[in-house]
Amino acid sequence: MLPLALTLLVALLHVVFMLLETFLWTTPKVRRSFGMSAEEAETTRVLAANQGVYNGALAVALTYAALRGEWTTVTVLLTFVVVVGLYGGYSARWTIVLLQALPAALALAALHLL
Repeated sequence: MLPLALTLLVALLHVVFMLLETFLWTTPKVRRSFGMSAEEAETTRVLAANQGVYNGALAVALTYAALRGEWTTVTVLLTFVVVVGLYGGYSARWTIVLLQALPAALALAALHLL
């Protein structure tokens, strides 16, 4: 039960990322949290929206695989999230490790250690 709950939490986080990147990117609150000016947000709006669509697709794939009990697929997807989260922490903001990589790593640990 814990692996399923943690996997669905990771999926939910990616839905939130999708909403931020696809629909709310240029809002003052999101700009502040990413440290962007209005001009920077507008310039990167299309790129962020594309990234958001990927996050949404990842959330759907994780949810589908987890609810069907396809744990090999879940393992691959969670590993992908950890790797991308670590790279994002290295290349963009360290908080990405906490918000993206850590929850996925916990889900992976629960899946393979319990």
